Amino acid sequence: MFSIKPFISICLASTFATMAQAQSDMPVGLWRSAPDDSGLVVHVRTRACGASLCGMVERAKDRRGYDTPSSVVGSKVMWDLKPQPDGSYAGQFREPVRGKAVPVNLKVQGNKLWLRGCDAGACRDAVWTRLR
Repeated sequence: MFSIKPFISICLASTFATMAQAQSDMPVGLWRSAPDDSGLVVHVRTRACGASLCGMVERAKDRRGYDTPSSVVGSKVMWDLKPQPDGSYAGQFREPVRGKAVPVNLKVQGNKLWLRGCDAGACRDAVWTRLR
């Protein structure tokens, strides 16, 4: 005899596990950047912006980890981030200090966000850490 209750429980557990995995692979949340050449570290919140994702700087910290005043706080540094077939996200990225926009690819692996931005054939990689 087939019982529907265990079947429904298994389906729900599978659905929630899939949803949790999908959420953990999305670059949505609060991220701490790697230090730039001057030691500035920014906290960037990524979220849905229409049909894509974007990211804005929420805080800036100096090389010692103290909050520091910066004109980059409140600026949008990522936009038009859209999912790609390989699980990464592609869009635009503006380096907070230089202000130049470049194409970027993002990939989430655990609590790390791998960024690769390329400009005129020269590429730079960075790894950010999830704060929330």
